[in-house]
Amino acid sequence: MPHAGQPPLITRLQWPLAAGLLGLCLVLGGGQGTMGDGVCQALAALLIILTLWRSETDAQASLPRAAWLALLPLAVPLLQLLPVPESLWLMPTARQQIDAQLAMAGLEPAARWTLAPYGTETALIWLLPAVALFLATLQFDARQRLKLAAIFVAVTLVAIVLGVAQLAAGPDSALYFYARTNPGSAVGFFANRNHFASQLVLALPFVLIGTAAWWNAQREAERPAVLWAVAGMGLAVLEILALALVGSRAGLALGMLAIALSLPAVLAMRRQRGTKRLLAVAVGVGLLLSVQFALFGILQRFEKDPMEDARFQYTQLSLQAAQDHAPLGTGLGGFRRAFEAYDRDSPQTVYINHAHNDYAELWLDGQWLAALAGLALLAAGGVAGWRAWRRRDAGTQDRALARAALIGLAMLALHSLGDYPLRTIALLATAGLLAALLSNPSRNERNSFVPAPAKG
Repeated sequence: MPHAGQPPLITRLQWPLAAGLLGLCLVLGGGQGTMGDGVCQALAALLIILTLWRSETDAQASLPRAAWLALLPLAVPLLQLLPVPESLWLMPTARQQIDAQLAMAGLEPAARWTLAPYGTETALIWLLPAVALFLATLQFDARQRLKLAAIFVAVTLVAIVLGVAQLAAGPDSALYFYARTNPGSAVGFFANRNHFASQLVLALPFVLIGTAAWWNAQREAERPAVLWAVAGMGLAVLEILALALVGSRAGLALGMLAIALSLPAVLAMRRQRGTKRLLAVAVGVGLLLSVQFALFGILQRFEKDPMEDARFQYTQLSLQAAQDHAPLGTGLGGFRRAFEAYDRDSPQTVYINHAHNDYAELWLDGQWLAALAGLALLAAGGVAGWRAWRRRDAGTQDRALARAALIGLAMLALHSLGDYPLRTIALLATAGLLAALLSNPSRNERNSFVPAPAKG
């Protein structure tokens, strides 16, 4: 039996499990189909069970209505695994050809919505870490949310150090986590430098807005702490420099956009004279160092005409395949096999596992089912983001976290136009956390960056 006043065991286990899951996803989930993904998915399933159990047994921890949004992405693979009438199964042109080929071999098709049942089941399990962190964070109070955001920034800092070490050690370094990677580039815990750049972009608003909000709160409480402010500025400078060193064109552009979008959040704070100086100094020093140390590499990356990049061809072929698979799609996880039938120019040694445009790939895999779920999530995120940006009833910490999360989600949505960041467990789980940060903390009290002064 727990002592009087002590929370139940399930409550005490929930936050450490969520924190461990986030950390493991960021460290082990930078590739695809690895054992680390399986570990994260198993922990996510346990966290979902604990969260739902707590919601049913603790009236103060009941999940808000926003929790139902977690069913939208799960509904797509679940529905695709169901059987459908043969007449519906044969509607897509591509399936008529498949049916004819199977008939020649004396086989009958399994009339399920998806053409790739194993891939669709994998996609369903793939979503668990994001759903788990989304649901659990909805139950957490403001201080617990702040700690999760701090874990994300801390792991990003470790990844930057690892990325610098990878650059220093050369392309044959043992510091790369994956065999299929970008040798000679800083990739951190990821297999792909563009995905590492995504992590840096997501962390940048938290560092900029968080440092400014913390400094602003310290000034209001008349507790100046210059050393901590300098540390925050230094981390912002390091983030900007790391983005330049990674050499991702999309990452660099999105990083500059994230800085620009962070400015209104900083300028909206009271007593922001000092915070404006902090932000200006951090951005100025970061850009100066980026030009000093990484300008040549940046120019080399921009010398290539983006329109010559093969990813635009992949998008066109994906949309062409989607036309033949309409209106059902291939099913989640069916992209690679469907794409191979249309990609006749790539060498046999080239392995194309994604369209490098997540919207085109989702359209091929899920058609209108995925589109409706995605539009509903975008609409819900837009409404929550608008409310979070205009929020006046929460403390400094709540506003800062919500605004940084909104910018991060917007950057992920933009990056998905030319890449597939959400196809990694690390960034997908982070997206689940950011989505939950748009809502109010579960408890009525609002924790600020500094304790409120005692009354009396």
